[in-house]
Amino acid sequence: MKKIRLFAVLGLGALSIASLASCGNKEKDAKEYENGELKVAIPTGVIRTAGDIIGLEKGFFDEEGVKVTGVNVSGTNAITAINSNSNELDILTTGFVPDVQAISNGNDNLRFIGGTAVEGGALIAKKGEAYKYKDSNTIIDFDAIEGASLAFAVGEASFVVTNEYLIENDPDYNKDELNVNNLADAQTVALQIGQGNFEVGFLPLEYANLYKDSYGIEIIAEAGQLIPEYVCCRQLTSKQKYETNYKAFVAYEKARIKAWEFIENDSNRNEVVDIIANYIGKETDYVENYLYGGITKWSVDPNKKGIETYTDALRNAGVLKNEITNITSYVEVGAYEEAITYLASANPNNKFYKDKLALFNEYNK
Repeated sequence: MKKIRLFAVLGLGALSIASLASCGNKEKDAKEYENGELKVAIPTGVIRTAGDIIGLEKGFFDEEGVKVTGVNVSGTNAITAINSNSNELDILTTGFVPDVQAISNGNDNLRFIGGTAVEGGALIAKKGEAYKYKDSNTIIDFDAIEGASLAFAVGEASFVVTNEYLIENDPDYNKDELNVNNLADAQTVALQIGQGNFEVGFLPLEYANLYKDSYGIEIIAEAGQLIPEYVCCRQLTSKQKYETNYKAFVAYEKARIKAWEFIENDSNRNEVVDIIANYIGKETDYVENYLYGGITKWSVDPNKKGIETYTDALRNAGVLKNEITNITSYVEVGAYEEAITYLASANPNNKFYKDKLALFNEYNK
């Protein structure tokens, strides 16, 4: 299979392609980026940042007058950078559980501002044994799942979702009776399930598909079948950066909504796949399956209600050790609301913008 040429994702503190192309013309830069600039986490090889990649490569950020520089950083390093007063990073685009954990540990400065994706988890079993844990009426067999040896990495979304689904649907469910085994990472989970050392595993759907042949596993159910539209990766910034650079955030969200529309337009499918494959250095078949094969669902919407619901699920699953009094107080939807409201108003015949404004009103009011 032909390998696609890798475009380098810019490292921490590095100059963006846009800045290199316009060196020396400060007056033009100031006019072109009248809404400011933002440094955004686009970790190397991560496909879930497709919206930001399309925003960069198709010029949507430039069009909205905001200079966006991709930064190769993720995890706790990104949260530390956002919390600092430096200009190393303004927005973290991947993750959710570590962000909520950081807030529960006292990081009051953090704010969710938008979405990256929803859903994207899976329950797995050893190849040939998934049928034992399925039920045509309830999707999963409650007794079989609850009686199995379970394996997952701490904080894995698909376990959190399954736990919440069982709480809501099985009156006899008792989480404390589960045989829970916390493993190091997704690959270890796949390996141990394939070897038959544990019976049911929980993985991101991407890894369930990636490892199904090499480790001999198969999917029991997708977590999105249990709780549709559960939040996955959110966009995170700090209170200070959001307030100081509000115009830049509004412009950023406008561009991301345009990128969302571009990705969902089926006539752009081949172009989107080629852009993302080139940028992250993956094969086109892999990218197409991930983007358009049901691995995840793209959603730029902040989804305040989803954040609240999923935080409750994290608490119920024992992932959060410290209480968060009101997670919605850490969600800022103003910039996104201004962006989608403007786009829907300025383009009254655009069904995509109209639908996304309705979606915003449903999940954020």
